[in-house]
Amino acid sequence: MTENNNGTIKLKDVAKIYPNGVAALQDISLTVQTGEFVYLVGQSGAGKSTLVKLLYRELTPTNGEIVVNGFDLRNIREREVPKLRRTLGVVFQDFKLLPKMTVAENIGYALQVLGKSNEEIQSAVAQVLAEVDLQAQADRFPDELSGGQQQRIAIARAIVNSPQIVIADEPTGNLDPKTSEGIMTIFQRINENGTTVIMATHNQQIVDELPHRVIEVAGGRIIRDEEGGQYTHELDDNA
Repeated sequence: MTENNNGTIKLKDVAKIYPNGVAALQDISLTVQTGEFVYLVGQSGAGKSTLVKLLYRELTPTNGEIVVNGFDLRNIREREVPKLRRTLGVVFQDFKLLPKMTVAENIGYALQVLGKSNEEIQSAVAQVLAEVDLQAQADRFPDELSGGQQQRIAIARAIVNSPQIVIADEPTGNLDPKTSEGIMTIFQRINENGTTVIMATHNQQIVDELPHRVIEVAGGRIIRDEEGGQYTHELDDNA
């Protein structure tokens, strides 16, 4: 399929079975439209991280169809995977920052790889630093900053190339509630600007206080897909 940067995700009958025989995902079908904000919730081992990794092709499905931003991930060639990833921003729980690079260098690195000019890089980096309120930390190194600041760097790096979709895997997992609230404000703003956001999270407070579409995964299957849902379904309250 040809490239079409439209911010949509489509999965049909997707399964992922690992070499050891564990069926991490079974019969997953869902569609995410441009500009949606979707929470993926479920217990550890439910299949959320596997699902997230399929979206940016860290993993490949055993069966089924996956189309992300117009890229058919079942038939995509290896040389096209970088093109796919340039249309995505990915934020991890453990930040994955380069320790020997400054904040500005970490953010600008992806643009450097794309061959952008120094002027373009400096302009884009300055813009996203302002968005995450870290202008004063541009020349510092990651280990000099708090966890919340490091996560904001990671978000800035993810959005510096203006992706159509931002994928976040437990982005507040290592952060305190107040810091998490600030991180979510940034994600909300990104989404309000038209970017699709997919977030795997265990954070019940965030999901309940900032309602969006909730997709719950259990045993490798989608058991709930609810617009404006809570972290825990009403029927599960007494479970």
